[in-house]
Amino acid sequence: MNKRKRQIITAARELFIEKGLVDTSINDIISAAKISKGTFYNHFSSKNECLIAILDEGREEASNRRHELLYGKDPTDLEVLTQQVAVLMYVNREHNLIQIFESVTHSRDKELKKIILNYYLQELEWLANRFVQVFGEEISTLSYECAIQALGMINLSLRAVLISDFQFISRETIVRVALRNIKAIIPVMLESKEVIINVEMINAIQNVANYQSINKGMIVEQLQGFTKGLSKDETVEGLEYTEFLMEELQCEKPKLFIIESLLTPFRKAFVGTEHTAEARDIANNLWRYVKIERPSERCI
Repeated sequence: MNKRKRQIITAARELFIEKGLVDTSINDIISAAKISKGTFYNHFSSKNECLIAILDEGREEASNRRHELLYGKDPTDLEVLTQQVAVLMYVNREHNLIQIFESVTHSRDKELKKIILNYYLQELEWLANRFVQVFGEEISTLSYECAIQALGMINLSLRAVLISDFQFISRETIVRVALRNIKAIIPVMLESKEVIINVEMINAIQNVANYQSINKGMIVEQLQGFTKGLSKDETVEGLEYTEFLMEELQCEKPKLFIIESLLTPFRKAFVGTEHTAEARDIANNLWRYVKIERPSERCI
């Protein structure tokens, strides 16, 4: 991501938090970012596209952390899933996304509401897939219903904790209790075979919560562009990790375990630099690429 686009996103995020999404105009963003109108429209066609970029940043950050939490761990470990679910709650707070979500709820803009809906559906799909990993294929027809119930318990419990100002109750505790309850009711759901979210509804959800396709060629091209933007003053580690990833991806059959082992140090090598966001985006795409190349791993 180039500096201008980063400048626009940063200015838009601050304005959305300060003034609210609805009351922030494109002219406000242009003025705060100190750019021309033409520069804005070179990167975004609308204010809503800025919102999508801001939300994508948060989801990419959460996705990276989730992959790192799972790497080398037992995917069926419920405590690992607890930490993964809690990550998004922390990222939303760190990126001040909660205020933006609240702003959208007061909007009558159908396109804005659709953007937030898609954000929620992607989280729902991720959790449903992880539930199948944790509890087994036998709950595949129940996975979305379990995910909806879990997210409902988590979100309402968190809201009650915040309202009552019981700050000492951690997000992990809230998630842990919700997942424990889901685990307890799964046998009842399997026995009754009564579900609200049926196969047709799951297919409809998956069609809405679509992800951009990822392939090796796209990531190689992204890494090549990233490399051109690096200078000799970058960290030695960052340059080395970038070169290692490029070399491995250009092999006919890249070794996925090598790519996985490099992703966390690669991302962290650029934290605090002007390349933080792009390195995070590349790492996230590589995690997704690895999962695609391993069809047995369903979660994204």
